Amino acid sequence: MRIIKLNNQIKKRFIFLLIILFCFSTSIFLISYSLKDQIAYFVEPSDLKNMNDIENKYLRVGGLVKANSLKFTDGNWIFEVIDQNKNSVNVIFSKTLPNLVEEDKGIIVEGKFIDNIFIAEIVLAKHDENYMPQSAVDKLKKEGKWRGD
Repeated sequence: MRIIKLNNQIKKRFIFLLIILFCFSTSIFLISYSLKDQIAYFVEPSDLKNMNDIENKYLRVGGLVKANSLKFTDGNWIFEVIDQNKNSVNVIFSKTLPNLVEEDKGIIVEGKFIDNIFIAEIVLAKHDENYMPQSAVDKLKKEGKWRGD
């Protein structure tokens, strides 16, 4: 049996490769560890019923804003997010809602589930690919280039 002798250049390359692999693995681990509390898992209201220990976990819930549920009370927006299975979750949001939030429109909320109420910290409104901000529509109408409704 022959013993393969490695020359110095191949040894150096192999050691360099091992160092790079170790550094890469360590950096991925450190990034994952530091972001573990900020990762938001996407769930639907139907999934919340099947989950255990959802209290105080940072989640992202998506669905539609239920019709006739959007209300502004005591400085908070209160509404329900409903999914295709007609399951819903009550949401409270204390900041200003985005302009695109409407009833029967898509929405994604991020926050924590506390005492059967979802306390939202971030609200994202969904829109279709044809959406154009009102300022852009007004500018196009003013210039006579608007071809919409």
